Amino acid sequence: MEGRVIVTGAGGLLGGPAIAALRAAGFYVIAVSRSQPIAMAHETVAADLLDPESRGAAIKAALATHLLHLAWHSGNEGRWTAPENQEWANATKELGREFAAAGGRRAVFAGSCAEYDWSFPVLSELTPLKPRTRYGEAKAEAGEWLIAQGPGLGLSVAWARIFFCFGPNEPQGRLLGDLVSGLFAGQLVECTDGLQERDFLHTSDVGRALTSVLAAERAGAVNIGSGIATPVRDVIRVTAELIGRPDLIRLGAKPRADDDPPKLVADIATLSSTGFRPTFGIRDGLEDVVDAARELLASRGRAP
Repeated sequence: MEGRVIVTGAGGLLGGPAIAALRAAGFYVIAVSRSQPIAMAHETVAADLLDPESRGAAIKAALATHLLHLAWHSGNEGRWTAPENQEWANATKELGREFAAAGGRRAVFAGSCAEYDWSFPVLSELTPLKPRTRYGEAKAEAGEWLIAQGPGLGLSVAWARIFFCFGPNEPQGRLLGDLVSGLFAGQLVECTDGLQERDFLHTSDVGRALTSVLAAERAGAVNIGSGIATPVRDVIRVTAELIGRPDLIRLGAKPRADDDPPKLVADIATLSSTGFRPTFGIRDGLEDVVDAARELLASRGRAP
């Protein structure tokens, strides 16, 4: 598909996979970065998205027809409660308005399954929104505003509610980031019982799913997930087996929160209608994560 797409959050966990998928689909990719160039993109424009002048200049310079907005507050430890979430909600709404004013016609924004009412085990785009965190509240606010305002702005808007993504080079503060770094360091890793089921999707597939949604021109909310519920303990056990250190796992050593939902899985009928199908399952996806960690350790002169 032809088109110039501006990608925010290009240096994050989903940025690389999204850019690879967009390029494979025929898009010309302009990445937004605060400082460093993004090697995979055709171009990089420097911008601070929380600064209106910097953001506006980047949008005008890109001359883009399409937008994929992945950027958000980057602190994994404090992302659920950080006050910066509201700043990002405001900036995201303004980004949509400014992109439309600059001639943009199609935009996909990264939302979250954290917007939903988690008392429902299977979540469709029609499930009520009832976020439990400041992060979920901010995402829901931005998404509802953009979906409502899109037609008046002349902008086709899709709000992509991403479920539990996993992939290579996850930072600490995320499940696999903590698990992989701990196991390779030979440390005991204390976990909950891991009986809760979640909908996991490899970051490469998330990038492909977002590209499918961008190209499909469908407006409104769309879930980004696998449609499969996997026990968290299966992810932990397989990862430990692949690294060769199942002896370091301590399932049940940490209590689960009283309100931790037993099951969260996406209804992906809308996503499937775009033609998207996942390429990674849990095991081969985790093999990819572990292989990438081994390569990184080897490049640093550390035997995995």
